Amino acid sequence: MLSAAGKKTARVIRLRTLSFVDTHSLISWSALLARWTEFAQSALALPQNEEGNRWRDAVPHVISLQAITHALAELPTVDHAEIPLALDRAEIAIRDAASGLDRIWSGLALPTEALELLEDARLALRSARTIGWAWTIRSESLVASHPADLAAVLAESGLVRTLLLPTPGIALFKTSPAAHLVPTDWSASIEPVCEAVSAFLDAGGSCELIGLDVRRQVYRQFDFARGGPVRDLVLPTEAGLAPGQPLLVPAIAEAELQPVTLPPRGPVQLDPLPVEHADTPAEQ
Repeated sequence: MLSAAGKKTARVIRLRTLSFVDTHSLISWSALLARWTEFAQSALALPQNEEGNRWRDAVPHVISLQAITHALAELPTVDHAEIPLALDRAEIAIRDAASGLDRIWSGLALPTEALELLEDARLALRSARTIGWAWTIRSESLVASHPADLAAVLAESGLVRTLLLPTPGIALFKTSPAAHLVPTDWSASIEPVCEAVSAFLDAGGSCELIGLDVRRQVYRQFDFARGGPVRDLVLPTEAGLAPGQPLLVPAIAEAELQPVTLPPRGPVQLDPLPVEHADTPAEQ
């Protein structure tokens, strides 16, 4: 097992803020990973117990997993054309680290700390694979129309792999995600595509393109004892399902048009709801 100092250091690494990297500049994946590797190597404490030899052998794999976990969280700072390569390299590195740990603890169960490091890295990779252009609502509310025309044009362009938009006719509220778009080609210019999505959203409210982010879902949660919806909960899609009605729907998936439900026949009257953001369902 990790020493007490090692456990504390691992927690510090997990909570390290983005200030370690200049997020205002685009840098290569190799440079970004090297920065985190240097940080993890200097911070991770070696265990001093009966499993010391195994843990000393495992240090390169531990460093690799920690570096990848945090570098993936900063994928938006990477040159966009390098994103697919970065994801592939991260997947290979995680697989290599897992194989290395299995060899070191051959015939034995992996320590809990090692399993947690592996799961952290795998979750970071799953989340990073959802990264795309994200819009957030700035007006008090937004009610989107049916996206059939927009989705048809964007699907025809061949530039959009995934597009999530608000459920037609249903109000979303300030700070809620409004759209998420993943391009088919990260090296292609999609400025006209983003402008079209912004224009569509602004017809029903006011939104801001905030840049790259992991995919997030909005869950409208109900308390029927109180007579209806009580809040909107925003979670990364890879964090797991939450109770409630998902309000962002796929208009394009795998570069193919998707059926989108028609809006309600009449206006839906709803007072503004609190919008709460979390990283996992357990936080709420």
